[in-house]
Amino acid sequence: MASDFATNPTTTSNYDDVSYSAILTDEVLDALMAIVVTPQLLASYDISGDASKAVKIPKADKFTAAAVAEGTELTNTALTTTSVTLTASEIGIMATVTDVLEASDIAAAHGARLRQLGRAIGDKIDVDICALFAGFANTAGTTTVNLALTNLLDAIYTLENADAGGLGGLVFVGHPRQTADLRTELEADTGSIFNTVSPNSMGKAQNGYFGSWFGIDMFQSTNVPTSNAGADRGGAVFVRDYALGMVKKWGARVELLRWAPIRGWVIVTTANYGVGEVEDLAGVEVSTDA
Repeated sequence: MASDFATNPTTTSNYDDVSYSAILTDEVLDALMAIVVTPQLLASYDISGDASKAVKIPKADKFTAAAVAEGTELTNTALTTTSVTLTASEIGIMATVTDVLEASDIAAAHGARLRQLGRAIGDKIDVDICALFAGFANTAGTTTVNLALTNLLDAIYTLENADAGGLGGLVFVGHPRQTADLRTELEADTGSIFNTVSPNSMGKAQNGYFGSWFGIDMFQSTNVPTSNAGADRGGAVFVRDYALGMVKKWGARVELLRWAPIRGWVIVTTANYGVGEVEDLAGVEVSTDA
């Protein structure tokens, strides 16, 4: 005779009042977001203690000396300058947390909320900087064609030909699609120069840093925007601390406001900054297949 042990067993479904639906861990995993890589690559101007919200960056114009005959008096040359102005403005994000939630959730959630707001500020800054790449007049790459090392060589030549190559270190900021194209090209090339590449020089990105090639420090970010109506990604090679600038009135800051009518706390996170192009000839947009 068959047993009846399996009929109407007592399980977590019908005895659900005596166990938790799930045990919470003591940590809250952060959202997947782009690594913020670009602010460190810009010329930075801190005006937090100044009576202005803008900074004016003077640039000396180029002049050329000429041959002069012996005993001939030189004519005077009026020297001129141009300038670029960067203006800071506010960005912000706000959240309201009720007393009930504050008293009921796990401790790790408190820090997670602050990180969410802070990372939103950092991501916005990175997005604004990456959007500047499309403003460079000079470009390298071909629409709907994968990024190749020759595109980087073209960008280097363009900068050197404009006398910008010696102004500072060159950096490349590209989308992961673009850096993946470089990996593919390096893997497929059997030339001796590629066989001597350090294993870590073009490997997995670490905190947005992708490696170095041709003396260019390379970074990747998913914040690099599309170009050519979405057909491409528009990264850039530019002179670090020179081509692009950032003015900062204040960095990301958090303020708390107790709001008794709703029995909760208002968390306000803001930053006040501005970014812009300082020298157009010191950067080259690298636009290749998305």
